[in-house]
Amino acid sequence: MVFHQKAEIRRAKSTNRSIMKNAEDIKKIVKDKYAGIVVQDKSSDCGCCCGDDSTINYSVFNESYEAKEGYLKDADFSLGCGLPTDFAGIQPGDHVLDLGSGAGNDCFVARSFAGEKGKITGLDFTEEMVAKANDNKKKTGFTNVEFIQGDIENMPLPDESYNVV
Repeated sequence: MVFHQKAEIRRAKSTNRSIMKNAEDIKKIVKDKYAGIVVQDKSSDCGCCCGDDSTINYSVFNESYEAKEGYLKDADFSLGCGLPTDFAGIQPGDHVLDLGSGAGNDCFVARSFAGEKGKITGLDFTEEMVAKANDNKKKTGFTNVEFIQGDIENMPLPDESYNVV
């Protein structure tokens, strides 16, 4: 009986390692895809299945931000999931955390709600997206917006620091 339980534990550990390996493989694929989207020439992508071999094609599935205060075209890769800032209840002075902030689009729009007294933090796990977001931040002149590279599953941020996530 004990031997059987030990064999089950070994099998479970092996399965968990396999799942973790697959999860890391998936994260790498996602990182590589988003990194490629950032560095490609936006004018060469039609958002469909055209383009040369160097173009990463992806589907656009978010709503338009163009009429939103704080919108910055260079921060909009159309990778979002609707307009979360419209429903987040952000108030002036709030500290906002945007998970998967990409090039900063939602952060810049959230800043329009939180104002100068608020603080907006964008967290993304793609080095290229964080670099693009910081480049975009320079264009806005905002001093209360920051971008941090990190994994949502192990955030390098202090607990209980945000009003809105």
